Amino acid sequence: MQVATSLLLILLGLAAAGIVIGGILLARITSDRPAGRMLRLLGWLLMTFGTGLTALIAALQLTGRLGPAQLWFRAPSFYVAVAMLLAVSVWWFRRRFVHEHAQLIRFGLPVMAVAAFGVIALVQRLDGRSTPMSAYMPTMRATAPEISFHESGGDMRKLSDFHGQVVLVNFWATWCVPCRREMPMLSAAQSEFRKDGLVVIYLSLEEPDVLAAFLSKNRFDGLQGRLEKADDYYHAGQIYPLSYLISRDGHVVKRWSGRPAENWLKDSIREEL
Repeated sequence: MQVATSLLLILLGLAAAGIVIGGILLARITSDRPAGRMLRLLGWLLMTFGTGLTALIAALQLTGRLGPAQLWFRAPSFYVAVAMLLAVSVWWFRRRFVHEHAQLIRFGLPVMAVAAFGVIALVQRLDGRSTPMSAYMPTMRATAPEISFHESGGDMRKLSDFHGQVVLVNFWATWCVPCRREMPMLSAAQSEFRKDGLVVIYLSLEEPDVLAAFLSKNRFDGLQGRLEKADDYYHAGQIYPLSYLISRDGHVVKRWSGRPAENWLKDSIREEL
């Protein structure tokens, strides 16, 4: 799922409004009359809405659910969301609770929320199809490990053969529907930036006859290769599609899983050309 930064900021603005208005109502409405109780209830609902929406946006960005461009370390909106959550946390722990189980409420609810998030994250990680953790982290421009592959013509090629060019390595499979949706966009990028020094390399772990049958009906600009094994760094075969953008001097500048937004992909390539 691809979401524009402007939309995320609008949603965070709505969440902030709910938090502020809810906080004001809870601070100023002290009457025990029905109208006062209704306004306090409204205040709690607004606080819950704003905090929940903020936490949801932060969690989706943290787990890459909003697309590569909105992954947490690339998205300013993530840091806005975190700042809002920290502000709500300070308010929560400083707030005076008039209840016989005040301490249980003060600490118990946050612990339950964190525990629920942890359980969801654990279940996701136990799923063998889950995205490698490295895909959620900055590449720190690490040196790209060598890759050896058989080109479609049968020749043996290496990643280092393309030193001095910008290389986009895409791990895919013929049965992978997201791969088939992403590859035409990668092919278009290859056509557009070929003269500027871009090389797109599509790598699959499947058998030659399976690849040949698929590629006889589907053509994509770039180099098609069959891979037998890759360095563990690449997580080849763990999840599809998985892509790595490698600079002219052989460093990994970006990696992502799934189809990115076309504008983000082109901008990422232009930065390295």
